[in-house]
Amino acid sequence: MAVTLQTGTILGRYQLLSQLGRGGMASVWVARERIAPDQPERLLAVKAMRPDLGNLSDFRSMFLGEGQIIRSIEHEHVVRVYEVGEDRGILYMAMEWVEGDSLRTLIRVANQRRPIPTEDAVRIIADVASGLHAAHELRGWDGELRNLVHCDVSPHNILIGVNGVTKLVDFGVANAAVLAHLDQPDHVKGKFGYMSPEQARAAPLDRRADVFALGVVLFELTTGQRLFRGRDAAHTTKLLLHGQIPTPTMLDPAYPPALERIVMRALERDLDARYASADELRAALERYLVDQRILVARAGIGKLVLRVLGDRIEQRRAEVEAARREVAAKGGGPRIGRWGARRRSLVFSVGAVFGAAVGAAGVAWGVKATPAVAGGTALAAVPSGMVAPAGSGASAGSAHAAPSFAPSRGDATQLGEVGRSAPRAQDEDEDDPPTLEQQAEAERESPPEEEEEVERETE
Repeated sequence: MAVTLQTGTILGRYQLLSQLGRGGMASVWVARERIAPDQPERLLAVKAMRPDLGNLSDFRSMFLGEGQIIRSIEHEHVVRVYEVGEDRGILYMAMEWVEGDSLRTLIRVANQRRPIPTEDAVRIIADVASGLHAAHELRGWDGELRNLVHCDVSPHNILIGVNGVTKLVDFGVANAAVLAHLDQPDHVKGKFGYMSPEQARAAPLDRRADVFALGVVLFELTTGQRLFRGRDAAHTTKLLLHGQIPTPTMLDPAYPPALERIVMRALERDLDARYASADELRAALERYLVDQRILVARAGIGKLVLRVLGDRIEQRRAEVEAARREVAAKGGGPRIGRWGARRRSLVFSVGAVFGAAVGAAGVAWGVKATPAVAGGTALAAVPSGMVAPAGSGASAGSAHAAPSFAPSRGDATQLGEVGRSAPRAQDEDEDDPPTLEQQAEAERESPPEEEEEVERETE
């Protein structure tokens, strides 16, 4: 019997309370965990995949297998994954609850007021780079690198808490998303603007692909301009592969030259010229702050989140409390025994290990796998000849907020197709202003269409 997800629904040992967001592949909930009545509960985030995805054996194997691997990542700037499992045909991931919002949301709301200081943007990206490097350095029991690649570093998957801590989320979901939508490229159109050139070419990937994606986010945060955004997926891919990448000083003559050098190196299409690791990017950004004699306090980032998104956060708190009261009024909902929860988790842990072993034996489930995780769970698996980004479902959404950084000059002059207007343009209900070149094209062509999004904003 199909399970309807609603307030009070039990998945494994987690009881759903309030829905944070819903995307093409998953919904994200604030949930509570309580194994036994005498144990204290804790709030966490649960990503529940669409029920039909559990019927896809390839997706299911990769989701469960990669989930077990990413549970090993323990870093301050990576969202902690507690469990990956399945309950009555629904695949789910239980994660650390971060009270805040996504970088994407903070960008959009902050742009309606005033730009976020560049130094705050640098601190946020340096912290993300730190977490990204920790994931890239993940090793197996044999000491060998897992070769993990995120494949979906974007403002949607960067969360900022009210405590000022920035965290990267959604490792392990991206590759499974590619498998689930092999014949539905529109589902991943919204993330093409954050892919690396090698990912767009369906070439083998390594950690430097994530460095490029993070460079795109850094460019957009510090200039207020979208970097790669075309009329459609094919046009965006063309810009990504062949379009001129403007220097930040072309958009803002007052842009710091030292920071520009860091941004442009992260955006090198030549892999050998790009930063070799996220840690190199982090070190360069922190050196920039030191050279500029700038200290960005974590408390300052937290105050920024509260100042820009305080009303939204208070509303979410009220929704969670109302859900708690609703569940209590219904008697707390169904219970799952301690052994039942552990048994289910154990069964799928074993299944995930088996799936990883099969992958190591060379079974690639009919796709061209690129290195991502040792043991066969390739994080950037894409079908041969297909240009597809690794899009994820709904952003894990309790902690989501980061600034947008448009230089305080209002809307900067657009230069060509690359360098289009800022990340707030991702909203479904907003229209992007055309670039100068596109204004000229409008005389000859129909107006550009809005880029489809992978995910709706997590409200």
